[in-house]
Amino acid sequence: MSPLRRDNKPYSVRLLNNFARWLYTRWVLVPQFDSVGTGLEVIGPHRLEVYGKNIHLGEHVHMQTAKGNLSRLCTWANGNDDGSPDHGRIDIGSHSLLTPGLQIVSAHHVRIGDNVMIASRVYISDADWHGLYDRLASPGQTAPITLCDNVWLGEGVKVCKGVTIGENSVIGAGAVVTKDIPANVVAAGNPAKVVKPLDETHPMVTRAALFEDIKTYNKTMRYLHYLNHKNNNYISWIRQLIRPSRKG
Repeated sequence: MSPLRRDNKPYSVRLLNNFARWLYTRWVLVPQFDSVGTGLEVIGPHRLEVYGKNIHLGEHVHMQTAKGNLSRLCTWANGNDDGSPDHGRIDIGSHSLLTPGLQIVSAHHVRIGDNVMIASRVYISDADWHGLYDRLASPGQTAPITLCDNVWLGEGVKVCKGVTIGENSVIGAGAVVTKDIPANVVAAGNPAKVVKPLDETHPMVTRAALFEDIKTYNKTMRYLHYLNHKNNNYISWIRQLIRPSRKG
């Protein structure tokens, strides 16, 4: 992202950027995952770190990164002799949205369901990473995390080991989730507590609706990009690069 008020790139440059982003995602990022569904889209793929094995993505997962807000998906070996898995695992369900600054770190198992939306600067970890008394013991105590289908995490949420968040529930910005949250509620605070129930009689529209007609979705996105850039030209773009102004 540039510091300018709007994107002054000509449409042809936007198309070139889109192709470069697709190429990096396809040839650099995709091989780092153990499995990837169709329709993966990563904005700023060079700012996404994928470390470790056992990381899986469903269909039409969308990820966003930004300058100063790198995102990280990371799994570690687990040397604990407590019956837990010998290596961390991350499963991210279909139609999920992951935004800048997200960190998911696993030494056990983090399960993220379908249609989950995760806002910026969220931290999810299924381990303590050091022993309570033996600070050299790593990864410390572990316990799996589950975010059920259609969960929505607000900005800056922290999800601690052993937590399950029920279907459709919303976690308010800045909350620290240390215990299970039931389905169909809004929770907030530190530690997070239920604030109110959702109206279960109200129709719930999930992100899956975006992709019911994938041809229409792709056509619409291309047209929106065109509208955003159609009046730009190379002369004004170069002028804004050299001497930015409000007129951009």
